[in-house]
Amino acid sequence: MAGPVYSKAFSSRRFWNYFPLGIAYAALYMGRYSYIPAKEDVGDLMGNAGLGTMTAVGAIVYGVSFLFNGPLTDKMGGRKAMLVATAGSAVVNMLMGLVLATGWTEDYVLKMAILYGVNMYFQSFASVAIVKVNSNWFHISERGFFGGIFGVLISSGLFLAYTVSPLIMSWIFSGQPQFYFFVPAALLAIMLTVTFLLIRDTPADTGHADFSTGTDSEFDSAEKIPVLQVLRRIVTHPIVLTIAFIELCTGVLRDGAIHWFGAYAKVHAGSDARGMLGIGLFIAGASGAMLAGWVSDKFFDSRRPPVAGLFYAVIVVVLIGASLIMHFVPDAAFKTYLIFGIVILLAFAVIGTHGVLSGAATADFGGKQGTATAVGIIDGFVYIGVAIQGVSLGWLTSQPGGWDYWFPFLIPFALIGLALSWRIRNVKPKMKAGH
Repeated sequence: MAGPVYSKAFSSRRFWNYFPLGIAYAALYMGRYSYIPAKEDVGDLMGNAGLGTMTAVGAIVYGVSFLFNGPLTDKMGGRKAMLVATAGSAVVNMLMGLVLATGWTEDYVLKMAILYGVNMYFQSFASVAIVKVNSNWFHISERGFFGGIFGVLISSGLFLAYTVSPLIMSWIFSGQPQFYFFVPAALLAIMLTVTFLLIRDTPADTGHADFSTGTDSEFDSAEKIPVLQVLRRIVTHPIVLTIAFIELCTGVLRDGAIHWFGAYAKVHAGSDARGMLGIGLFIAGASGAMLAGWVSDKFFDSRRPPVAGLFYAVIVVVLIGASLIMHFVPDAAFKTYLIFGIVILLAFAVIGTHGVLSGAATADFGGKQGTATAVGIIDGFVYIGVAIQGVSLGWLTSQPGGWDYWFPFLIPFALIGLALSWRIRNVKPKMKAGH
């Protein structure tokens, strides 16, 4: 499927729209996940169960917020939503740092869970904002590529949280864990300014002509559809709902693997592997996302579910292998490095799946008026999955011998995601005549 041909001026302006928007999104990820490596530096203030509680609270708030913030973003535009996200998250990260800096650590888990919930409310504007903006700048034949970029941005944010934050802490702010929150707060303040100056919702807002993105969605109508009607149509759309349940499984698998490796490595003689996590996640997630987007556009005529199905098949095989490693490999240090490789493989497949579904399929089926709502519903399900794994694995890994059930716990979700992806393997949005 051939997409439109762009002028050099348009291509340049589009780059300066999505590139800084992407950097802002990566900074938001840093402000979303730095609390995980921080957990290892706050001593007895937070254990595995506390980490699971904090994760679950944030995930629930994040997921529920989409019911409001998705339609709100469709109404006010992606640029304003990204400004709200960066400003709000910057302030809350500053407050989380101040809890540590001032020694106000009585009931630490409760305080951080509340603040993290507020942080995730503001964070929920970000993913809907970035897809909302870019849905107006990318033709359907290019959205696999954008889905790849979306995954690269997620990987970059994980790199910032899991590698850059600990490096900054060890090199500059050793013994001052509050800077796990102060640093992303400062970066978000910078990106707030950049977003205000550079990001625009549509090509027309920059003096370029708007263009048909190639879909024929019920939400592409020039007639303005009321917000509640958009929400009702999205939540009853069978394909969007199926993708949402696939992404619920993605949420369990992504955070169920990545979030717990640091805690596992700390107690199983793998501190070096723990330090390499951010770099590994960036390489794996970025390559997985770009490959998924390319395969979708190149070989499946811009259909997204077949790629998700292929990646889910990989996940099932990897999880079975991981379960066998946990049971049969006796050497703790060697096992930790094998598990590191497993987590990286899972990141490759899971972030690739998430990028092509949340980053591309949502724009395909949401149309111009429903994109943010579709992203919100689907990402809301992702974080239902995050909450499920946060509570479950937080409790499970706190039990004697609980780590043996880490990967077996994830296998049913991988099988469900594979089955649902196969079920909708042939679906794609209707195309406009001539596309």
